[in-house]
This record gives sequence, C-alpha cells and structure tokens, in this order.
Amino acid sequence: MHGGVDGGARGERRVMGAAWVCPVCGQDVEPGATCRNDWCRRGDRWWSEVWSVAPHVGALRVALADYKYRARRHWAEVFGRMLAEFLDARMPFFEDFDALVPVPAYLGPGARRGWDPVAELVGCAARLAGPCWPVEPAVVKRAETPPMAGLGLGRRRGCAEGRLRQALEVPQRARVDAARLIVVDDVFTEGSTMREVARVLCLAGAAEVIGVTIARQPWGPTRSTAEPGGPGRA
Repeated sequence: MHGGVDGGARGERRVMGAAWVCPVCGQDVEPGATCRNDWCRRGDRWWSEVWSVAPHVGALRVALADYKYRARRHWAEVFGRMLAEFLDARMPFFEDFDALVPVPAYLGPGARRGWDPVAELVGCAARLAGPCWPVEPAVVKRAETPPMAGLGLGRRRGCAEGRLRQALEVPQRARVDAARLIVVDDVFTEGSTMREVARVLCLAGAAEVIGVTIARQPWGPTRSTAEPGGPGRA
C-alpha cells in the first residue's frame, strides 16, 4: 500500500483465546475500546498489520536476550521453527504474500555484532518450510544506528525517523516491485522500526507490507504510544 494504510487488512478483531486484540498490531484491548497504539489509527505507518508468535515475557524473553545480546546462536533454529510453524498454521492468510524480508542488521565497520540475528532465524525458518517461504533480503542497513532498547517513545521515534531511515536502502528495486512482503523482526513494541523498513520497501515499489515477529512486547494498563515514555524496546 503506497503512501500509507487505512486500517487492518481484514477490518476485524482477532481473538486469541478469550482475549480481544487489536486487528492491526495484536495488542490486548478491552472489548469495544480503541487500541492504545496510535500507529494503528494512522495512515502513514506503511505496514498493514503485524502478527506476533507469542508475548515477550518469561522464558521467551530470556531466550531472545540470550540469542541477540549474548550470541547464543543455537536459538536461531528454535525461533526459526516457531516462525515456520506460525506461518504454516495461518496459510490461508499468509500464502498470498511473496517473500520473507528480515529486518536487517548492520555488519560493516563499527558494527555492534558481526552477525545478523533476524536474518539467521529467518534463514532457519525458510529451510524448514522449503520453497513455500522464499527469503528476500531486499533491505540493507548501510550504517550502525543507536540501540532503541530503554528509550522513551519520543526518542525512539526520533531515532527511527532519523538515523535508521537514513541507513536503510533497497539496492535492487526490481526485486520488490509490486510484491506483497512479510517483514520479520524479533520483537515488536509499537512499530517505529517496522514502519521504516516498510516505508523503504513501499517507496521501492512493494504493493503491501505486513509484519511477523517472534514476540510482542505487552503493555501495561496505562501504557500508550500516544503518551511520552511508552514501551522501551523497538
């Protein structure tokens, strides 16, 4: 969807167990209430909707931290299997998309790490799923950007719209032209990182971008992206 979106792709609430969730970002909402994530009401977010495998809590949160920050790379197979099974279980919806696009890491001089955690787990998922889910590493990151973990909402969005936007590039636009793409990341909080990756893909010609993440950061009852000091992870 070029230039923005106007709501969830299916226009209905998803129900996970007994909980009502936002049809756009998957956060828990009270029945009849509006999602507290203001991206879900905005037409300039560039991604249509985001799905997450599980909440970013407990053992999954610890495992993701071990993987990403302590380089316990054996977790890539576990997360890749989780992703492949999640996509396969929802094939009537996801089969209409053309490829998986990992949120890229910077691997050049001065990089924080010498490997790409998201690309690695997506590669594992693709190997498990076979030709059903081709990987298209369409977006590259040309420079390191400050980590967003621990930042308040305003600083996170400023970083995303500034340094991150400047660092992202689609070198071969023909590979994404008119494609419907699934952008994959490890953790989703409110969507600023996803927005920048979706934006550069749509400007390169992608027809639609949705997101799938391994984990979704749950919000407390008073946490809202419409207020300062929102969730602390990108």
